[in-house]
Amino acid sequence: MKKWSLLALASALLLGCGSNDAEDAIVETVGLNIDSLSSQQKQNYAQISTDINTLIIYIGGQCFTAESERNSNIALTGFTCNIADHKDAVSQTQFSSISLISGTLDITRSSETDFKIQTKDNVKFHAASISDGTLNYRLVDDNAIHFIVNETGSDSASFRGFFRDDKTVDVTYWTAESLGTTPFDYDEDTNSQHSWLANSTAKITGKDDKTFNWRTSATGEVELPLTE
Repeated sequence: MKKWSLLALASALLLGCGSNDAEDAIVETVGLNIDSLSSQQKQNYAQISTDINTLIIYIGGQCFTAESERNSNIALTGFTCNIADHKDAVSQTQFSSISLISGTLDITRSSETDFKIQTKDNVKFHAASISDGTLNYRLVDDNAIHFIVNETGSDSASFRGFFRDDKTVDVTYWTAESLGTTPFDYDEDTNSQHSWLANSTAKITGKDDKTFNWRTSATGEVELPLTE
């Protein structure tokens, strides 16, 4: 059995522990080989990592709207969202193609404007530009999407999450997280056909703790390179 197969098996056991430290150790050992990526591949990974967060936020909003319609006095509490109930109506991202498969979101509303999105079940999706397999996005413990509704301007979001790519050759892992004190602007067009995360920076961490950073434009397009 190949070494990566043994490590992947160990990672499956570690994931059951709910430890971000365990996830970070997996990424450092069998993570994405950043040094081997071309500029275009980095662009693709960064765009997918940004856009999957965009789609999750959009679905979270659809879930909150549906929950509010069922309960007009919805309290500051948590509720659950099944991606299958909303993926057919999901908005599209402009710079990458993502097919959502399944997943369950746990959404905590801590104030009138603040939301925290995590995953009860990993979000499963396919993104042909980076993989021939199923990708899994995990948001538990310290991993989460934080979303704030701003009445005076663009809503804002920050994120940290753990990716697993079940491709046919060598399963790989990476983490993606927003950087700095300035969150991303979250925007939708007027008919909600597109949504995007704009005007901030993030990074991917892969094998041997190697990283690369990027910035998104006002329209949500990844811009490389960014000085590291």
